[in-house]
Amino acid sequence: MEPASPKPVDAPVPLWAWWVAALVGMSVELIPIGLRLIDGEPPADAFWPSALRALWLDFLLREQGMWLFAGLGLAGVLAFVERRMNGRAKDIVRLSGVALMGWCLALLGTHMLLDWGFYRGAFILAPAAMALGLLPIALIWGLDAGGKRALKQGSVVLGVIALLVITPALPAAMNLMPTPPPTPAQGYGAVPGPFLTETTTLSYDLPQDVVDVLVDEDPTVVSRMTVTWPVYTVEPPGLRVPLGLVFHGFGAPLASDYTDWTEHLAAKGMVVVHVAYPSHLIIEGQEEPIVSGGRSNHPQHALRMDAMVAAMDVLEGELLLNEDADAEGWLMGAVVDPSALYVGGHSLGAGMAMMVTAAAMDRGWATEALAVDLEQPYTHASDENIHGSLTARPNATLVHVAIAEDDTSVDPCHGVGHAMRWHHEANITDVVLLRIPSDRHGFPPLIASHYLASTPVHDTLADHAFYRRVDAQAEWLVAMQRNDTFTSSFAEAHLLDHELLLPMGTWSDGTAAKPLEAVQAPYVEGAAWVEGCQEQVDVWS
Repeated sequence: MEPASPKPVDAPVPLWAWWVAALVGMSVELIPIGLRLIDGEPPADAFWPSALRALWLDFLLREQGMWLFAGLGLAGVLAFVERRMNGRAKDIVRLSGVALMGWCLALLGTHMLLDWGFYRGAFILAPAAMALGLLPIALIWGLDAGGKRALKQGSVVLGVIALLVITPALPAAMNLMPTPPPTPAQGYGAVPGPFLTETTTLSYDLPQDVVDVLVDEDPTVVSRMTVTWPVYTVEPPGLRVPLGLVFHGFGAPLASDYTDWTEHLAAKGMVVVHVAYPSHLIIEGQEEPIVSGGRSNHPQHALRMDAMVAAMDVLEGELLLNEDADAEGWLMGAVVDPSALYVGGHSLGAGMAMMVTAAAMDRGWATEALAVDLEQPYTHASDENIHGSLTARPNATLVHVAIAEDDTSVDPCHGVGHAMRWHHEANITDVVLLRIPSDRHGFPPLIASHYLASTPVHDTLADHAFYRRVDAQAEWLVAMQRNDTFTSSFAEAHLLDHELLLPMGTWSDGTAAKPLEAVQAPYVEGAAWVEGCQEQVDVWS
C-alpha cells in the first residue's frame, strides 16, 4: 500500500491582509467624508450624511429597542458559526469581521466628533448600534484557544470599547428611563390643523451677478419657492388669507427640511411660501468679515437680497391678490393678502427674514399685522442700505427670537442683537427673547440643538418649545386679519404671557421638564447667556 498523502495545510492569512481589511472597512465611512472636504464643502456639510445615519439609527432603536438585543444575539451567533468553520471559509469570515470592525470604529469616531460638535448627547442609541459591529471579531479572537496573545489582547480592548458604548443605551432600550413630555394631544403643538394642506411650486430667476459667484449649488433648486396651501371647507371671512414666508438655514434649500414648520402654519389658514435662496457664494479676494451682535459685513448679503427682490417680484406677480393663483380652488375664492404677514427664519434664514421683512414693508406688505419668528438666528447685513428699516411695522406686531442652549453653530448674541433692534428701532416693548434649554432627565434626552426647527430632528422638545409657538403665531395672524379679537387675544396670551409660554410639560415620572427661559428689554442682562452681548452690539453703533 502506498502511504497516504499528507493533508494539505492552509496557509495562514498574512498580517497585511488583516490591516487591509480594517482599512477597507474604515474607508467606507471616511473616504466619502474626505472627498467632500477636498471638494470644498464645509465640515458641517461633509459630515451631514453621517449625521443623518446616526439620526436614522437612533430613531429606529427608539421605536424598536429590541433591535439592539437582536444585534447582540446575532454577534454571538456569528462567533459560534465561525468556530465550526475550517479553511478559507473561516478566513473569509474573520476578514469580513475585521472589515466590519474597521467600519464601525470609523462610525464611532465620526459620531464622537459630531456629538462633541453638534449632538451633545442627543443620540444614545446610535453609537450602541455602531458598537455591535465590534463584537463578532472580539468574540472570535477571544474564544480562539490557539490565537496569538496580541489578538486576545485586541479582543479585550474591542470588547471593553463595545461594552462602554452599549451599556448606557441598555436602560433606554429596555424602557427603564423616564420618557419625555408627550406631544400635546390638542391645542398648540399638536397635530397640524384644522385644515389639510396641499403644495405647489413657483420659481424665480437668479440675477446674473448671483449666478456668476454661485458654487456647488443647482440654480434651479436655490431659486425654488414651495407654496403650501390650506384647503378651506368654509369660505374664509373677508375672502383674504395671510401670507407666510419661511427662510432656511445655510446650505439647506430643500423645502422638505422645513415641511413641519410650513404645514403647521398653513394648517391654521395661511398660505406659506418656503423661499430657497443661494448659500454658497464665493467672492474672490473677500476679506475676513466682521461678525458681531446680529450683523456682519459679508458681501453675500447684498447678493442674496438681489435674489430676494426677484423672488418677491414673482410673488407679487403670480400669487398675491391674484384669484387665478388658486387654480384648484383650495381657498374657496379668497386671495393671498400680504397685509397680514408672517416671516420666519432659521439660522442664516433668520438674518434673511430680518432683511426681507424690511423689504416687504417697503412694498406695502404687513400693513395690518406682522408676526416674526427667528430661530437660532445668524446675522443680517451691517449696511443699512441692505438690511433696511423696521420702523414701518404695523401696530399689531409680535416678535419671537429663540436661542438654543446646545447650539454650537451660532453665537447667542446674534439673537440678542436682533431682539434689541426690534425693541429700539421698531419700538416694540414686548419682543420675546427666549432660550430653549436642554433636559437630560430621561430618554430620549431633550437636546436643544441648532437644528431644532428642521423636520428631520423633530421631537417632543420641538413640539413644546417651537411648534407650540408656531401654531399660536399662525392663529394670531389669521385671527387678526379676520378681526377675530377673541381668538387673537387667546393666541397672543400664549405668546406673551410667561405662565402660558414657558412651561414645557412633565416627564413620565412626574418631574417637570425644564421651562423656557426668557429675558426682557434691554435683553443684555438677567441671564448668563446674554452676558457680553452689549459689547458685540456696540460694534455697529
